[in-house]
Amino acid sequence: MLGCHFLRIEHLSNTMKPSSIHQPAERALAAIVLTDAVSFSARMSVDEEGTLALIQRDLDLIAEQCECFGGNVLKSTGDGLLMSFYSAVQAVLCSQEVQKQLTKLSEGLPPGEYLQHRIGIHLGDVLFSQDDVLGNGVNIAARLQTKSAPGGICISQTVHDVVKARLDINASFLGPLKLKNIQEPVTAYQIPPYGQSATMVVANQAPGAAASRASTLEAAVTVLRQDPQYRRIQKLVFGTYQGVWENDAKVLAQFDLQMMLSQLRQRYHTLIALEKAFQTMASRLNHKDIYLTIADTILTVLEPTFDQPDEPSEGTVIAAPGSPGNCQEMYQQAAQSLMSHSDRQRIKKLLYAVLYSTWENDPAVLALHTIAELIAEVHKVAPSESDLSYHLERIIKRLNRQARYTQLALVVSEALHPIYMASAATMVSETALAEQSATGDDEATVMRTDTALIPSDDGMTSFTNWVSLEASGEQTCAHMHPANALPNSAIASEHNGSARSRDRANFYSLRLEIMRYTNPLRAKILLLSTVRSPFTASRQDWIVLKSKSLDDLLHETFAYCQTFSDLESKLTIMCHCVDNVGENVQTAGTILQAMKPFYP
Repeated sequence: MLGCHFLRIEHLSNTMKPSSIHQPAERALAAIVLTDAVSFSARMSVDEEGTLALIQRDLDLIAEQCECFGGNVLKSTGDGLLMSFYSAVQAVLCSQEVQKQLTKLSEGLPPGEYLQHRIGIHLGDVLFSQDDVLGNGVNIAARLQTKSAPGGICISQTVHDVVKARLDINASFLGPLKLKNIQEPVTAYQIPPYGQSATMVVANQAPGAAASRASTLEAAVTVLRQDPQYRRIQKLVFGTYQGVWENDAKVLAQFDLQMMLSQLRQRYHTLIALEKAFQTMASRLNHKDIYLTIADTILTVLEPTFDQPDEPSEGTVIAAPGSPGNCQEMYQQAAQSLMSHSDRQRIKKLLYAVLYSTWENDPAVLALHTIAELIAEVHKVAPSESDLSYHLERIIKRLNRQARYTQLALVVSEALHPIYMASAATMVSETALAEQSATGDDEATVMRTDTALIPSDDGMTSFTNWVSLEASGEQTCAHMHPANALPNSAIASEHNGSARSRDRANFYSLRLEIMRYTNPLRAKILLLSTVRSPFTASRQDWIVLKSKSLDDLLHETFAYCQTFSDLESKLTIMCHCVDNVGENVQTAGTILQAMKPFYP
């Protein structure tokens, strides 16, 4: 019967040769599309004939759509097709239509009577031969396919940039992905399955989500079974599940990998807790380093099955400034946003460092805190966005991986921005603006820190701080200095009645004003874009951004924009050249109002 399987696949491959013959070693820029059937091998082991009939039907459908959209079927991979398109737009349109047609075929059917497919798309330089297509572009498309949700499409940043102005793809940002055997991280986007929104893919907690998670776990197990280190994966999972080490292949074969992983997920409710369990088991072994690497492989593949927002443990009360109910809801929303990020563990380390002034690498310690709890406590330690920016910057400048953590700091700042905006609005409504002139001390809530560096296990530097607050340390938004709560509309009146110096040699008040009313990192990005070129979030851009202080960028901006109208024109243009246009416009407005008095 197995021979029948190989014959069928060989026949399929022979009937799906490229529709146009390429000359040997012809190099071309092409949109490469790779499809793959979810859990195909597992389905084959249960129902070979039925699964072969389904895959034959689906591949025929995919090949037909490929032809309709002007693409070429290059070859069959057994349970998928490798295709090329001369247009990235056509590649995406074809893939969307394929998933739409396959979804309609599955409507009303039990899971055993249809297959789900993943699709990966990348635009790159590839080498066509008479029988195959080669090149890094093909490899990236293949790896992106494994990152797609079942029924969805994963596209590279290159494809997204080409099609975003032409198509309504409703894609969610996955960030830079570390793909197997690909040297550099590949920034990617997820196009959700037909009929679903992008947020449903990131965290589907609606009724029926259990079935979706089961499907995701099944897909993860399929990936693990295809890994060259599968035997070691099986041993580590078994050892963690049973608490004993087993080398006998016959014993291991009696325990289904998906069942063991499902039980481990119920036993360890968070990815960090499961990571600690794997590390504990690996630490007992002779080949500890090898199995720690195996643990990383398992956790990477299992990560989508843990994509749930942190929730406070039962009985936990989150202290919140302003309206407790509203703030708690906003903390949860910010936590959900951060939990959907691919590097959420490092984000958790940043929040922990802001709160406790020490760098923590122990997953067991970090697992004691949910992200929502950390956000609530960080909001008390850093009651304004300028305070948050200060704490993040003082932490990051003592780390080795500064470029990466600067990027994550921006993610944190943007996630918490709605909380600070709501706190500022609450403050204005509860506190008379006259209190602002009653005290001229703009630094009442600034922390003073003496820092001693100590080595860390994470290849970074960790630190312990002595921190003193001028106030009691119990600051909430109801006790914030009123100056920190002024909305943008109040800045103009402050300019009119203020006798502050407008000497460009001293930017203290200007810097403080920008940090008060907008996201400081976003302000630095816009200013850097104005004096250099649009910020692209590349590694080099982050290095340059980190090397320049806000004062540096203000000086460069004044030198580059000789008149206020020149500044206004250039800054407005940059708002539409850098991602997050809506926030850019708000930030640009704040910068313009703050800098205007410094122009003649």
